[in-house]
Amino acid sequence: MLTEKIRLWTLLIIISIFFSDCGASRLDLSVDFFTDPNHTSGPHKGVLGVDEFIDLRPQATTSDSKKWVGFIPGVLWIDFLSEIPDTYTGFSVYNSSPFKMAFAHAIYTNIERNRVFEKIVFLPRDKYTSIDYRLEGILNQTSLKETGYYYGSSFYAWITRIMGLPYVSYEFSLDITLQLRRIDTNDIIWTYELKGSRIDKYYNVYQLTKGKEGKHIISYNFSKILEEQMPSAIESMKKTLEDIGKS
Repeated sequence: MLTEKIRLWTLLIIISIFFSDCGASRLDLSVDFFTDPNHTSGPHKGVLGVDEFIDLRPQATTSDSKKWVGFIPGVLWIDFLSEIPDTYTGFSVYNSSPFKMAFAHAIYTNIERNRVFEKIVFLPRDKYTSIDYRLEGILNQTSLKETGYYYGSSFYAWITRIMGLPYVSYEFSLDITLQLRRIDTNDIIWTYELKGSRIDKYYNVYQLTKGKEGKHIISYNFSKILEEQMPSAIESMKKTLEDIGKS
């Protein structure tokens, strides 16, 4: 009798999750982010063009599976490692625009909001605009390690996934080289290594499919890395431009 009640209760939870997901809005796949604008100094004279980034990441998805048998029979975990998560199809399907464009646009938007230059254009959209400086980026690494915990394929597994045992965890790493080029001399006048990492964990299916703050979990975590690292990058760029203006 008790078993039948548990099964019915579990079935109702699964149905409610299914219908809540069907009615949910589509998750944001962009890596756009927000930082408070810093207007301590005026914009630098000239026009900045932000170009599509160069992709130097390993162009292959690798995976390595590990199994662990613990105190509960049948428990194991599987690790997936992806160097190109913008086409990732592991536990959580993710098919965003190519990161070489997505990261460039996100950084362009943030630099524009911070008024680093008098005028800023996104070159993939305005490729024939006359510019004085060009911001270039190199994608060195956007790795994603996903660890999925598996509790079997029976009714027992569904209870564990819904009730809140570890379900899936993520490790994100981002490495982008930013460089500012002066067009009239073709000199690179500023270089910055934008690096960061994050760990994110989920304990049931609903958390995983819901996303965070309207974003897909992959977009959310890479956006957070940018949000943490870009204020320092902008300050460094402004200081370089101010020193050039004084010389």
